[in-house]
Amino acid sequence: MKALPYDDPRSFMQQANVHCAYCNLTYDRTGDESEKLQIHNFLHFFPWHRWYLYFYERILGKLIDDPTFALPFWNWDNPDGMAIPAMLVRENSTLNDERRNQTHLPPTPADLLYSSTSKTDPNIIILTNLAEMYGEMVRNVSNVENFYGAKYVIGTAPDPGPGTV
Repeated sequence: MKALPYDDPRSFMQQANVHCAYCNLTYDRTGDESEKLQIHNFLHFFPWHRWYLYFYERILGKLIDDPTFALPFWNWDNPDGMAIPAMLVRENSTLNDERRNQTHLPPTPADLLYSSTSKTDPNIIILTNLAEMYGEMVRNVSNVENFYGAKYVIGTAPDPGPGTV
C-alpha cells in the first residue's frame, strides 16, 4: 500500500485520508462551520469502522493475492484469548516492550479492569473479565443508543456520546 502512487485509491495515504475524513472535525455537516462531523462517540461509529476495516482488508488481500487475508484480531473477551498474543511478546518483535510488566505476560490473562489492587489469580481475572464484558455488552444495554452510541442529527454537538461497544 505504501508503494502505490499517492493518487491510487488503494494507497496507504488515500486509505488514511478515508479514515480521517470522518473524524477530527474535518467536514461540516450542514454547511455551517460550527457543525463539524465527528464519527467517534455516536451511533454510526461501530458500523462505519467495521465497513472501513472490511474494505481495508479486501484491498490488502488483493494486493498480496490472498482473498482470505484478515488483520490480526485479539479475541480478548474469550477465556482462551485473554492472554497477550504471542506476536506482542516475541523477544525480537518490534511490538515487544522489555519494560512491560512481566506479571502480565502469558499465560496470565489480561485484566480488563486492571488496577493496583487487582487480583492475580488467573481464574478470578477470567471471571471478572467475563462479568465486565457481559455488563458492557448485555446487562447495561437497554436500547440501540446504549450499545452503539447516541443519535447524531442536525443540531447535535459533535461527540454526543458513546455506547458500550
